Amino acid sequence: MQKVLPGERANIVKRFLTDTRTADEFASYFTENAFFQFGNSPPLIGRKAIWESSIAFRQQLKSVTHEIKSMWEVGEVVICEMDVTYVRHDEKVLRLPCTDTIRFQGEKLQELRVYMDISPVFS
Repeated sequence: MQKVLPGERANIVKRFLTDTRTADEFASYFTENAFFQFGNSPPLIGRKAIWESSIAFRQQLKSVTHEIKSMWEVGEVVICEMDVTYVRHDEKVLRLPCTDTIRFQGEKLQELRVYMDISPVFS
């Protein structure tokens, strides 16, 4: 696999991970018929389903932040390694490793697969 320094799609991913604060902002990055799968959860199909899931997920947590460690952009695909910090409503803070694989259609996310074990956040 060829490693390429981050380009325009990697910049979109960076904004997506660091600048989105609402379900509306989150969903706006996806195509209408996007595919989204978080860990072992069933996949979500379509921007509306992704938006609805984002609302429900965000209600369970006080905040979520992403610290990008490395990113590779190869054609229509961006792979991003990061640490994700979750702050629960009881103020417990958890920092977990994560890798995302993102496929683009134009400037929108067509497919997002999140590889992480989020179970510590909810246990």
